[in-house]
Amino acid sequence: MNFSGQLPRLPEQRPSILRASVTPPPSVVVGSWPEKFIVPVELSDPRSTIWYSAFVDYNPATGAGLDGEPRTSRFEPTSGSTQGNVRLLEVLISRPPASDENRCHVVEVVVALRLKSTTDEKNAHTPDEPGGDIVTWFYSPGGNLAGCPVLDAGLVPDAEPAPP
Repeated sequence: MNFSGQLPRLPEQRPSILRASVTPPPSVVVGSWPEKFIVPVELSDPRSTIWYSAFVDYNPATGAGLDGEPRTSRFEPTSGSTQGNVRLLEVLISRPPASDENRCHVVEVVVALRLKSTTDEKNAHTPDEPGGDIVTWFYSPGGNLAGCPVLDAGLVPDAEPAPP
């Protein structure tokens, strides 16, 4: 029994991105690079410190694509960045170099209570327990995905099914 006068702490729960409030909306193709990406994150404990990292064209095989260092967001009662259980992240993500501005890009922000690593690019994309969340945007200077590369995954239409 706990007789210390303090309430027991709830088990940690992963942060959740409120996709309906993300700016720019992830449901549309981003046609011009925004000054910042706004990512509202719901927390079970608003006093939690969270980690987040941003990626442009993340390559899971090599870990390439991390934009800067993973960052933390701490509860600061006077900053106004936390309203109730929602923490508002304003994420600055570097524009692609001029040589890459006219091609398609995939932009991601990963949020977690902890990341597998804050120094290794590949593991900065992976939340540690109790998990995390990710939001993804597609950027194309034309505002649509026409001309963006397509992954065919090696599937052949009308292929014969594999024998049992």
